[in-house]
Amino acid sequence: MYKALLLTVFCLLVTLSSSAQTWKYMRQEFQVGIGASSFFGELGGAKGDAKHDIRDIRFSATRPVLNLGYKYMLHPIVSVKGLFTMAILSGDDASTDNLIRSNRNLSFKSGLFEMDGIVEIYPFGERISRRYRIKGVGGRSAFSISPYFSFGVGIAAFQPKAELDGVWYKLQPLGTEGQGLAGRPDKYKRYTYALPLAVGAKYFIDRNWSVGFELSVRYTGSDYIDDVSTSYYLADEIEAAYGPVAAALSDRGIDKTLGETGVIQYSNGGNNYLQRGDPKWNDAYSLAIISIHYRLRKGTRFIPKF
Repeated sequence: MYKALLLTVFCLLVTLSSSAQTWKYMRQEFQVGIGASSFFGELGGAKGDAKHDIRDIRFSATRPVLNLGYKYMLHPIVSVKGLFTMAILSGDDASTDNLIRSNRNLSFKSGLFEMDGIVEIYPFGERISRRYRIKGVGGRSAFSISPYFSFGVGIAAFQPKAELDGVWYKLQPLGTEGQGLAGRPDKYKRYTYALPLAVGAKYFIDRNWSVGFELSVRYTGSDYIDDVSTSYYLADEIEAAYGPVAAALSDRGIDKTLGETGVIQYSNGGNNYLQRGDPKWNDAYSLAIISIHYRLRKGTRFIPKF
């Protein structure tokens, strides 16, 4: 009886030790994800004034996202990941009911390419499934959902464009706020740092495959992802320097009144230095991603088994 008890305890300890060390043989993971982006800047947004956060999400303005990633597990609780993201961002003043923004009447779309280094924290560890699922057998690994949060730093490249008479024009070369002209700074850079913050969860289908959902916000160091930041510049000087298309895209304002008051909320008419954007806030965007992950076992080649 005593020997049987010792043998049982020994087997249990071996099993627990083996389970605890499993992660060391499955450190590497590849992922691919798709989803939707939302832009938080001067252009577009939800009802009311610009909020510069998720309260400004307008679902009609969401655009597609694709990302690819490689993760390395340092510990069951901590992993590091390299992530490459391709996305489209967009905003349109015509879609909001805020009079000042809708009267401004600007719009944009931009391709986005982002490279990030990310740290993922799993407060409860990654709950990797058993090798085999046996009906009626429960336990911690049977419930294979792993919540996490992450943070990191990256670099993002963008290219804002706007449409005029059916043609899409790159906005940065056009100096729509007088960049490069007297009293104005040089044209802005088309790249910026990005600071991603995210929460998510993964569900392990088996030891190798898992699916996940993640919601993230990217804070950036640029206020020009939408080509709007400060104030208007003289339209005739923009036209003289950069051409009529630049002048037309710099100011597309329209007059509107506020109900029965007759008060005009916006009318630029080519005047100098009226507010166009808000430089106090840099641009940001959010990504909602559904992903699939494959964990590579140590000593095996990356050949998924179906």
